[in-house]
Amino acid sequence: MLRALLAAVVAIGVAVSAQAADLAKPKGAVVLTVHGAIANTNRGALNEFDDAFFKFGNVSFDTAASFDLAMLEKLPQKTLTVKYDTWPKAYTFRGPLLADVLKAAGSKGKTIKVFAIDGYGAEIPLTDLAQYPVLLALKADGNYLGLGGRGPTWVVYPRDDRHPGLKAHDDAKWVWSAIRIQVD
Repeated sequence: MLRALLAAVVAIGVAVSAQAADLAKPKGAVVLTVHGAIANTNRGALNEFDDAFFKFGNVSFDTAASFDLAMLEKLPQKTLTVKYDTWPKAYTFRGPLLADVLKAAGSKGKTIKVFAIDGYGAEIPLTDLAQYPVLLALKADGNYLGLGGRGPTWVVYPRDDRHPGLKAHDDAKWVWSAIRIQVD
């Protein structure tokens, strides 16, 4: 009886540790930090000196998931071609689904807010991620999104003929120069 109870406790411990796993450490420059209600982390609390930009923006966290480009590119990649009414042409974007990024971080939240480098933030309903293939774009037309443009990452919705309801979609959720996701 005691042996069976001990085996059950060990099995539960293994199941819990499989759900909450540490991510590999980024080897390159971090381009995205996910924090809040997440299970998978690879860094500790905000450091006032090393994380001066986050400190300046009054951001704080105890743990987070930091991703470099290579880590984001290891996630399944999708492409999406979008022609916005005011754009000069259609662009083909490539990157992981935003839902896959949240899954990699072990998101346990009910809401997310994506923040750009300038502090702009937009709440993105999780229902959007379930309904549409929303990308965290890393590239446009084969070129990495750079700082000073719309990079390092850009939230891109599938505004195309397959999703006509998105033609009148709120553009505020297309966060470009995205560097941080808060999961609540």
